[in-house]
Amino acid sequence: MTKQQKEQVEYWLANAEYNRAYEELHSWLKENPDDADLNYFLASTCDPQGKEKEAYPYYEKAIKLGLADEDLKGAYLGLGSTYRTLGMYEESKATFEAGLAKFPTYYALKVFYAMTLYNLKQHEQAMALLLTCLTETTKDEEILAYQKAISFYSGRLNDVWD
Repeated sequence: MTKQQKEQVEYWLANAEYNRAYEELHSWLKENPDDADLNYFLASTCDPQGKEKEAYPYYEKAIKLGLADEDLKGAYLGLGSTYRTLGMYEESKATFEAGLAKFPTYYALKVFYAMTLYNLKQHEQAMALLLTCLTETTKDEEILAYQKAISFYSGRLNDVWD
C-alpha cells in the first residue's frame, strides 16, 4: 500500500465514506493480495457496514502478513470484536489474549476482551478486568479516592466477610 493510498483510505474512513473505501480497496487488493495494510483496511471498512463475516478473513490475513504496531493493535481489536459479534467467542478470546500478550497496556483491547469474557459467562473475570482498567485510567477524583478499595475488591467480587 502506498503512502498516498493509505492517506486516502484514512480520509474516507474518517469521513464515513465506507463504500468508496471498500470499492477502492477491493480493486487495489486484486493487484496486491498479500499486502497486509490493504487487507487490514478492507476489513476495517467491512465492520461499520455490517459485513463482519466478510471482514474477519481480511483481519486474519493482515495479522499473519504483519502490520506496523499501531495497525496491529487495531487489527487485534477489530478481529477479536468481529469474532465476538459473530458468536465466535473462543476465537475472540484467543485473539484478545494474543493481542494483550503483545500489547499488555492497550486498555481498549482489555475492555473488548472483557465483553468476550462476559459472553463466555466469565463474569467475575470480566468485571475484575473492567474495574482494573477503570482504576488505572480514570482521572475522576471521586473514583480515585476509592482506588485502593476498588482494586482490592476487583479480585474478590464473590467474597463475603462476616
